[in-house]
Amino acid sequence: MPVPAWELAEGVGFEPTVGDKPTFDFLWGADWQQRNPATGSRPLNRYFRGPEVFTARSAWDSPNATFVGFKAGNNSVNHGHLDLGSFVLDAAGCRWALDFGSDNYNLPGYFGGKRWSYYRMRAEAHNTLLINPGAGPDQDPRAVCKIVRVGDKPTFAVADLSAAYGLQTGKVERGICLLDAETVLVQDQVDTEKPAELWWLMHTRATVEIAGDGQSAVLKQSDKQLHAKLLSNSGGRFEILPAEPLPSSPHPPKQAENKGVRVLAVHYSGVKSLRIAVRLSTDDGRQGVPNEALKPLSDWR
Repeated sequence: MPVPAWELAEGVGFEPTVGDKPTFDFLWGADWQQRNPATGSRPLNRYFRGPEVFTARSAWDSPNATFVGFKAGNNSVNHGHLDLGSFVLDAAGCRWALDFGSDNYNLPGYFGGKRWSYYRMRAEAHNTLLINPGAGPDQDPRAVCKIVRVGDKPTFAVADLSAAYGLQTGKVERGICLLDAETVLVQDQVDTEKPAELWWLMHTRATVEIAGDGQSAVLKQSDKQLHAKLLSNSGGRFEILPAEPLPSSPHPPKQAENKGVRVLAVHYSGVKSLRIAVRLSTDDGRQGVPNEALKPLSDWR
């Protein structure tokens, strides 16, 4: 018989109890030690209302499964970052789109007036959009954004991110779709009252090779590859940036250097209405959604 988890956690021979019942019986039911750990019956996607987080995976039982996590939520939560619209992506056993997490809590003003000057706290350090970036906070620190639609077959979620960018008119929406076991589509629709500067950003530890036309890129780590393709005819081109503040951003000293991370980016200037669609796939890059099959996010149902 396998050693019960409570013995591993508390020491062999000691079973934590509540009354005359083992504690874990209250948490997981009296048969928790005998349950089959198979995960086949668990749902592959889940929307967490309130935190406004959506996750989707191609499988539970494969180390090479594709997983994407996507968040909207509340920028003012305790320890929060300006990261509305950000996503992470795992596929073929590698993390391709990463999240840094925190910087040094002892940095001056880290939980005070300088918080939004530090790169890792700002939207530019996350896998999201920048609109008209500058020296101030690059998303509204008080913004609350919701996931407004979710679906299955294909699995997707759409978030309204308009509040993150303080738009009085217009709209910013992002959709994340797990198209198949190897392919994720990230699609954005941006409509602004005045022409805007916009960045699409994805942070990665992979090496990145961009094709001559700037419309596709190959990311490599270990012996794995991820193919990125700009599907929308938006006039943008992939480029590679260092994982550091933009020239227009604050550059406070002593913050993390983010060594080994680079940014796959697309930059637009003077845009008012724009659809951006990026396919990320571990296939050879020739399959997936053709340009003509892309639908406006309002039609994702």
